[in-house]
Amino acid sequence: MQTLNTPVKSTVLVIDDDPQMLLLCSRSLERYGFAVLTASGLASAKEATTQPRQVVLLIVDVLLQTPVFRLPGQEAEKAANGIEVLPSLQRLFPRAVPLLISAYSKDELIAQGHDPHNVAFLQKPFDPPTLRRTVDALLPGLAGADKGSESAAVGDDVWFD
Repeated sequence: MQTLNTPVKSTVLVIDDDPQMLLLCSRSLERYGFAVLTASGLASAKEATTQPRQVVLLIVDVLLQTPVFRLPGQEAEKAANGIEVLPSLQRLFPRAVPLLISAYSKDELIAQGHDPHNVAFLQKPFDPPTLRRTVDALLPGLAGADKGSESAAVGDDVWFD
């Protein structure tokens, strides 16, 4: 139970059809001081966010495939385009900063007609330090105070328009 003296953790919602990517993001972001909600698609994202939480960051895979694995009683996920559903997610979480992720490069996505326009993008695969630097760049001063000796510079695998 939360008391008046307990700080509310900022929440990140990660939507990706790859369980390994969900695990990497959730573990990294939790170590960084965030509460993390994960979803394998849009239906589970809506279920995960029915609790009142302050979502400050939306990490969304560009091409969400239909997950192979599903728990009993869990609604079937449909394939979706993260760029196309981002506006509806932003209406649900108007204060959240969007971050699109994909195994495809920026040029490959644009060639396929999936232009993320003015949204931050991080190409997979990425490691926890790269995710941490990206979060620092998108949410300066919001993540955990103990950042260790990691550099805050954002690498070539991240781009902002």
